[in-house]
Amino acid sequence: MRIKSYRQTSVVATSFILATALFSFSPASLAQNTSEPNAQIVAEQAGERWFNRMATALRELNFEANIVKAQGDRLQPLLWMHGRHDDGLEVELLMQLNGPDVRILRLGDSTSYYFQPNNNAYSLNSDVTFGLLPAAFYQTFAQLNEDYQVLLGSGARVSGRDAQFLRLVSRDNSRYHYGLWLDRDTGMLLKMQMLTPQGDVIEQLQMTSFTLRNELPVSLNDLRGVQRPPRLYDQATAAPQFAVKANWIPSGFELQRQNSRSLYETNLATDYYLYSDGLTEFSIYITPTSEQTLPELAWQGPESIVNVRYDRYAVTVVGKLPAATLTRIAESVGSKP
Repeated sequence: MRIKSYRQTSVVATSFILATALFSFSPASLAQNTSEPNAQIVAEQAGERWFNRMATALRELNFEANIVKAQGDRLQPLLWMHGRHDDGLEVELLMQLNGPDVRILRLGDSTSYYFQPNNNAYSLNSDVTFGLLPAAFYQTFAQLNEDYQVLLGSGARVSGRDAQFLRLVSRDNSRYHYGLWLDRDTGMLLKMQMLTPQGDVIEQLQMTSFTLRNELPVSLNDLRGVQRPPRLYDQATAAPQFAVKANWIPSGFELQRQNSRSLYETNLATDYYLYSDGLTEFSIYITPTSEQTLPELAWQGPESIVNVRYDRYAVTVVGKLPAATLTRIAESVGSKP
C-alpha cells in the first residue's frame, strides 16, 4: 500500500513539474534564453575586431607617447615612439626615463638594447620590442582564440581620449587576464592591466600623453643608419642532460627552446626549457640539488617564481603566470618517458 501511495504521489508530482516546465518554456522565455548565447557571441566577435584593430595600430601608426609602467609600488615613466618609413620599414624607440639610461631601438625585425652606464649592448632578431607589450598584441586574435576569449566592454576615458574597454580572459583560469583600453579614433592601446584570476591588478601600463603624426616622428628619421651592437646568439646548443622533465604543460603552450647551459654568474649546470602560448611565456630550470641551495618557495607577481625539489633535482619555474599554475608545472617534473 505504501508503494502504491508513493507511486500515485510521484505521478501527480511529475505531472505538475511537466506542466510547470511547459509553461516556463513559453516563446518569450525561449527567445530570452536564446538571446543570451547570441549576446555572448556578438560581444566576442566585436572584441576580436577591436583587438585586431589594436594590432594594426601598433604596426602602422606614426606616434609619440609618454607612458607609465607600474608594478606594485614601482613606477617607471617611458618615452615611446613609433613610425614607418616610406618603404614600409618600422622604427620603434623606447626610452626609460628614471634610473639607468635604458633604450630599445627596433628597425624592422632587428631589435637592439642599450644599457648605460655599463655600456652593455646587444641585438636580437625580433619584430617586437620585448619588455613593453606581449608579442601577441602585434598579431591578430586568431592565434589566441583556443586559450583566450576577448569580450567587448563599455566605453571609458583614458588620458583625455574616448576609449573602448576589452576583457582578455583565460578560458581555463590557468593564466593571467588582461584589461585593455583602446583609443576609439585610432584603435591604439592607451592602457593595459594584467590581473590574477581573482581580479587583483599586478601590472599596468598607461599612456599619459599620445600625439599622432602624419609622418614618421622627426626623432626617428636618422636612426636608420645608427651603428648597431653585435647580435646576441645562444651559445648553449647541447641537449638537456638530466633524466627528468616537466610532464604537464598548460594547453596552448609550445616548446620554443631547450638546452643544457651554465647559468650566468653561478655557473650551475642547468637544463633549460622555454614555453610560450603567444601571449605569455615561462621558463623551467632543472639543477642538481647538490649545487642549488634555494629554499622551496612560491611567489606570485608580474614574474611569478616557484622552486621545488624532486629527487636529486631543484626545479625552478619562472613566468607571467599564476603561482598555482607554475607550481603544478614544477610538481609534474618526473622521469622522462
